[in-house]
Amino acid sequence: MTSTSQADVIVVGAGSGGCVLARRLLDAGLRVLLLEAGERDLSPLIRAPAAFPRLFRSRHDWNFHTEPQPGALGRRFYWPRGKVLGGSSAINASIWIRGSRQDFDRWGEGWTWADVLPAFRDLERYRGPADKPQAGEPTRGMAGPLPVGARASSHELSHAFVRSAAQALGVPEVTKFNDGALCGAGLLESNHERGERVSAFRAFLRPVLGHPRLTVLTGAHVTELLWRGRHVTGVRVHHRGRTLDAPAGGVVLAAGAVQTPQLLLLSGVGPRAALERWGLPVRVHCPGVGEGLQDHLAVPVIFGSHRPSLEATPEWQAAARYLWNRSGPLSSNVAEACAFWSADPTAPEPDIQFHFGPAYFRDHGFQTAPGHHFSVGPVLVAPHSRGRITLASRNPFAAPLIDPAYLSDDRDLTRLVAGVQAARAVARTGPLGEARRFEALPGEAVQAGALTGYVREECATLYHPVGTAALGDGDEAVVDRQLAVRGAANLWVADASVMPRIIHANTNATSMMIGARAAEFVAAGLTGR
Repeated sequence: MTSTSQADVIVVGAGSGGCVLARRLLDAGLRVLLLEAGERDLSPLIRAPAAFPRLFRSRHDWNFHTEPQPGALGRRFYWPRGKVLGGSSAINASIWIRGSRQDFDRWGEGWTWADVLPAFRDLERYRGPADKPQAGEPTRGMAGPLPVGARASSHELSHAFVRSAAQALGVPEVTKFNDGALCGAGLLESNHERGERVSAFRAFLRPVLGHPRLTVLTGAHVTELLWRGRHVTGVRVHHRGRTLDAPAGGVVLAAGAVQTPQLLLLSGVGPRAALERWGLPVRVHCPGVGEGLQDHLAVPVIFGSHRPSLEATPEWQAAARYLWNRSGPLSSNVAEACAFWSADPTAPEPDIQFHFGPAYFRDHGFQTAPGHHFSVGPVLVAPHSRGRITLASRNPFAAPLIDPAYLSDDRDLTRLVAGVQAARAVARTGPLGEARRFEALPGEAVQAGALTGYVREECATLYHPVGTAALGDGDEAVVDRQLAVRGAANLWVADASVMPRIIHANTNATSMMIGARAAEFVAAGLTGR
């Protein structure tokens, strides 16, 4: 890499935010170098939506683990994170859902629902009826690169869940969750097309891979930022056994809520005491780096089913059907439906999101059971607990210390227990009650106070870490409202780490929106437009 090939912008990380960002910067006329530590998305498992658990602990997964969690019996939690073009959008459950109007309005100036809606809309190629405009504007986009909307088909048990959840929880049946309101029970949208997952990479970058102003390097692990004073001038990258310096007019970190703060710390941006502890130069004293870690916790509540589930088809038959016409169980994303409900009736909006799957889903899909099942998993989408990311060493190839401080706030445990009880009520009601054979987990014998122990023993991440390089105005904010790192020049962040408060829903769509908005700010900062 020489000065003659210098990029206008280096994007670190080809995940949900990074792929959208790189495409938008390219469209703005800039020369873009995209660096991804993982490899190409060649595995056929990436295309089949229901195969996502098979990608966990594979070469496409960073395979992180947290520090022991005192609130969860000292367990170390497994955290999958995508290590592949497309990042976690290539290995997730491909749920397409935005946060609520209140979520973004709480983020404040420049990030309200009215501010972010155009970016969400421009991402989408929505397969569904045109919606009614809000304040003169439609809420859905019809011409964007990413196909989103209803799956070609949803399991009969998922339809049964929607009716039963509405009845048991006293919420409406709804047909959409993407108009700014997170309420009711309904089928989830997915980013699928003709039965295949469409990751951020596949939608935004694969069509332009031959563009002369775009360079994409895989197997490229960025180890630190390069500086001239407080100006970031490029990155140092380990690529195919060599260490290279790549210069650029600006750098955008899109490495995710774990590795973006890690790279900032390794590069001298963070709390002074933490940097000095490791003998790192203090380029920018920024106490918020790595702080404010938030995540959604889920609890498995699983029932045996009288009706056939996704497990009804033998694996070889499911694979053959999918290869033949992209249909059958492998075309499902497993989490086909959801419902929003308030464990705390005084909360301004629902704090529990039930994820429904017509299958046995426990321990990230690693544990199975014979027979037919369905899962009604309560997820705490308004957590009070806050954790942090810190360095384990100066070695850029070592994972950082991940401490989400799960259940450190007692309110989180109380609400998850209430969520388990409500999931049981849903499974006893209406058509889902007719399909229910028995309670597999926690099991009928686990009642009252024992549910607290069950939650501590079985809760797991729903794969939504955010907040470790949060945007804002105070001293704890890492980036400003244009996502520029405070105290540094020519450095931005464009991933889930900038969320100042976790949204009340799955985070992938919002991460893509952040990438799109970051492109506007970066292009303006580098070109003066």
